[in-house]
Amino acid sequence: MVRQARSRVRSARPLTDAIGSTVMGRIYADAELLERVYTTMFDAVADDDSMDTMVDAQMVINFQLRDPDADIWVDGRSRPVVTTFEPIDGVQATLTAKLSADSMHELLLGTLPLGKALLFRKLKVSGSKSKALGLEPLLHACQAVYPDIQADALG
Repeated sequence: MVRQARSRVRSARPLTDAIGSTVMGRIYADAELLERVYTTMFDAVADDDSMDTMVDAQMVINFQLRDPDADIWVDGRSRPVVTTFEPIDGVQATLTAKLSADSMHELLLGTLPLGKALLFRKLKVSGSKSKALGLEPLLHACQAVYPDIQADALG
């Protein structure tokens, strides 16, 4: 007697991880595309009123992204806020945020809440904890412009 193997058909639902974020391939194929999108985004918010907290606190935030790797420095010591993709000579980051480029993408779209990212260690923050609240206005300003910018760039 020959047995036929039964195939199991699974629905085409997107995979999700333990905290409900969609698991998919990398959003950014390379660091050059990521840098282009993030430069446009940070330029759009550089002189936004929401940067007041960051400028008042003289914050310098270093986002260390991986997959693809990017080292983003947001210098809030003066107006307009300046963003570079290399360390600022002689300046230490007030706050360093380490996360994957895909997690940053989800934060900027608002699909991954900041508290959840911290709780589940998708975002690791080091530096002045009292100044960490300065990250929130920057994040909100970026969330207002990022969806359209990334949609134009990524198609």
